[in-house]
Parts: sequence; structure tokens; C-alpha cells
Amino acid sequence: MAQFFYLVLSLLAAMLFAPLWAELACLAGHLAPNYRGRAIPQSMGAIFLPVFLLAAAWAYVTELLAASVLWRALLVVFAFGLLGLADDIWGDRRSKGFTGHFARFFREGSITTGLIKAVAGYLACLAATCGMPVFFPLLFLRAALVALSANLLNLLDLRPGRSLKVFFLLALLLVTLVPKEAGVLLLFPFLLAAFILFPRDLAARGMLGDTGANVLGAVLGLFTVLFGSSLLQLGSLALLAGVHVLTEKVSLSAVIDRQPLLRFLDHLGRTGQFE
Repeated sequence: MAQFFYLVLSLLAAMLFAPLWAELACLAGHLAPNYRGRAIPQSMGAIFLPVFLLAAAWAYVTELLAASVLWRALLVVFAFGLLGLADDIWGDRRSKGFTGHFARFFREGSITTGLIKAVAGYLACLAATCGMPVFFPLLFLRAALVALSANLLNLLDLRPGRSLKVFFLLALLLVTLVPKEAGVLLLFPFLLAAFILFPRDLAARGMLGDTGANVLGAVLGLFTVLFGSSLLQLGSLALLAGVHVLTEKVSLSAVIDRQPLLRFLDHLGRTGQFE
């Protein structure tokens, strides 16, 4: 019964906060042009924070999830959610990628919101993975896994629905590889909230923003660190590092457009029923 109310609470919270945030964003003028140039509500992924906070409170009271799992998840979610929101509001889009932000700092002395997010986000990942029973240097690698995972979905969030599609696929893959109840319960509030946002995001009527993309990616990384085997963690870290090196040189959108299957999946559902 505790599990049932955990899911219902998450779903109802997402259904409440999604339209509420869209209205608040419009009232506050927190809008951004979509890929068609139309101004739409930005940072819709901010709803992940209150949704998970309510779900985590219920899970804590009912002992549905271990307190250590909840505190680690809350730290990562709120760190990347707030840092992402700051980047959405004040970010300078002239700097792209990790190298762009760091290069600008060393060249001009400019501290961008992207640089702050990269440094503070990694420190939050260190804090969230601290205390786990591992050989000390692995702490830095695990933190890097969570941080790179957080940035992965942000790199993909350039077209409507793309980041959420990848999130759903990766979440399904992780749950299949690591079918642990605690891990599934940790992901469910985000899956349900993402499901509520999906039609709006796919129809380009609201943007996840860095706020949402960073949070979803970080949760996937934390899932891998908390519940995955050492082999899965090392493999994930290697893949994430490879993708990030690749994106410093080529555009992921260009790679997707050149592959027929990836292009088909990327465009699937983007027009028609949701518009």
C-alpha cells in the first residue's frame, strides 16, 4: 500500500505542478524560443524538484527507501535542479561544452553560470557519493559518472522530446540490467513526471531546460552508482567520457540526422497528435 500511494502522490504532484509552472513561467516572462522561434515556457523540468521532495518525504516516513538513498538523491536533484535553473535564467549561450566554459575562464577570467554549474555540480556529486564502501580514488570516478550523466541529457536537449526519449530508454535499460526494487522506486517519480511533461515537450510547448535535463541525467547516474555493478559503472563512465569527447568536436544533432534509425526515432511523435 505504501508503494501505491508513493506512485499516486508522484503522479498527482506532477499533474499539479506541470501546468502551474507553465503559468508561472509565462507570468514571470521566463520564456525561450523553441526550434520554430516561438516563445514557450522555459525550465519545465523544475517540477521534478517538488515532485521528488513530496515522494521522498513519503518514502522516508513509510521507510519505503533507505534514508541514505533519499538524502543522496535529494542532494543531487536539488543541486543540479537549482544550478540548472540559474543557468536557464542567467546563462551565456556563447560558451559551449566544458572546454568552452573553462577556456573562457582562463582566457578572459569570466566565470559563467555553466562553469559554476560544472564545478559546483561535481562537488555535489562528490558529497552524494561520499561514504560509500569503495577504494578512495573510485569516489572521484563515481562522482564523475554522475556529473557526466547529468550533462549528457543536457547535450541532447536541443530538439523537442529528444532528452525525454533518451531518458525513458536509458531508465528502461538500467532497470532491466539492475532490477532492484529500491532502484525502480527511486526512478518512478521522475518517470511519472517526465511522462506528464512528454506531450508538452514533444509538441514544443514547453522546454525541459538545463533544470530538467540535468536532473534526469544525474538521477540515472546516481542509480548506476548506487545499484549497478562495478563493471556497469566503469562501462558507463567510459561511454559517457567518450560521448563528451565526441561532442567537443562534432554536433550530436548532425550525428543523429545522418543515421536513418536515429533520425526516425528522434522525429517520432514530434508532429501531428501532440500539436
